Amino acid sequence: MKFSPPLVGGNPYEELVYNSRNNMKRIAIIGGGISGLAVLYYLKQRFADTVEITLFERQSRVGGTIHSVRLGDGLFESGPNGFLDHRGLILELIRELDLEDQLIDANPQAKHRYIQFNGRLYPVPMDPLTFITTPLLSPGAKCRLIAGLLKKDISPNQSIHQYVSKRFGPLVAEHLADPFISGIYAGDSRHLHMASTFPKMFALKKKKSGRMRMRSFKNGMGQLIQALYARYTPYIKTSAEITSLKTINADCIVCATPAYVAAQILSDTSADLSTALSQISYAPVAVAGVVLNQKAFKQQPQGFGYLILPKENKEVLGVLIESNVFAQRSPQGQVMIRVMLGGAHHPAIINDSEPQILAKALKELEATYGLKEKPLHAVVKMWPKAIPQYELNYPLLRQAIAHALAQTPHVYLCANYLDGISFHDCIHNAQSIAGSMAFP
Repeated sequence: MKFSPPLVGGNPYEELVYNSRNNMKRIAIIGGGISGLAVLYYLKQRFADTVEITLFERQSRVGGTIHSVRLGDGLFESGPNGFLDHRGLILELIRELDLEDQLIDANPQAKHRYIQFNGRLYPVPMDPLTFITTPLLSPGAKCRLIAGLLKKDISPNQSIHQYVSKRFGPLVAEHLADPFISGIYAGDSRHLHMASTFPKMFALKKKKSGRMRMRSFKNGMGQLIQALYARYTPYIKTSAEITSLKTINADCIVCATPAYVAAQILSDTSADLSTALSQISYAPVAVAGVVLNQKAFKQQPQGFGYLILPKENKEVLGVLIESNVFAQRSPQGQVMIRVMLGGAHHPAIINDSEPQILAKALKELEATYGLKEKPLHAVVKMWPKAIPQYELNYPLLRQAIAHALAQTPHVYLCANYLDGISFHDCIHNAQSIAGSMAFP
């Protein structure tokens, strides 16, 4: 199947379609987030200039949720603030882009993470001493957790909360798993499918993944996006919204947009695929970034930051002390903090104004650290549909997507609603798609 623009006059996408006066094969990539940019990178690695490749991005910039913004003399990440480099794929990409000397490591002194319970912060039990002394778990719950390490027959074909409860006990699920899922995935552990959210969990148990380091770039995660854009600018069209595959003249198309956008684009190409994609839900997240004087607290923020138990019923998901993790995020004498709010437990957060979001973030910092001064700089970023949720119906949706995609030849999907939401997952999936692409 070859997708061509309709043969009618006045085609509004005339500037977006390919020149069809040559016989060169054509690939279109729709979406300029990290998935789309990575697909472009690997396709250019594979085909060089023997194939005509163009990426379309509807916004005026590429990068999607990855966006590094100067905030005073600090640096605010509106999306992910780093990545884990325990696998070589990302480092290979970084070396090829000549960014290796721009890498920075997370401060090992910021390794301590906390969970807020009854308004107080407690260290996540990561060693025998903190495990023995933590009030997050009762003595009985600790014994149950240890016994659960020996259980191998618990089916992952259930919710995360159910899986953890059955294997390690309900208190472990409530006090450890629930805040982790809420803070990291912005999700509800009672609604997320265990096997789909953590498909590699059991494989990782069999194969050691090596030491994991959190890393970023001197100028933020956006530095990687800028490097990809700089290299492939001639092949990227920004402010170019594609609403239908019928507006593109291409032999193969990669749809690297969120599921809800892909559903609209594919609606007149495959109704079944569009329907399945439209059923993937997303959790909203609001991110407040503040730069504060280091002396603005009664209690100095320590460690990586903290997550909050969902049963605390707070709109705040977690707090990340950015300048503790990466000292380059703020100048000496200042502290950069990100506060995440909303998620699946509090989706109405997206209806708040930016001043309301900021006020809630500062109230949280006042309650936890005794904040006593106004921020030097502040910014709020709203993500109405931030993170795809691998809910209990996800296995069936995944099957429906695969079946419909098989009936839509030469159309590929690459985004974080398939096969993992992490930065590494996006890069890995892009490499796989670029390597397996076949022309009609």
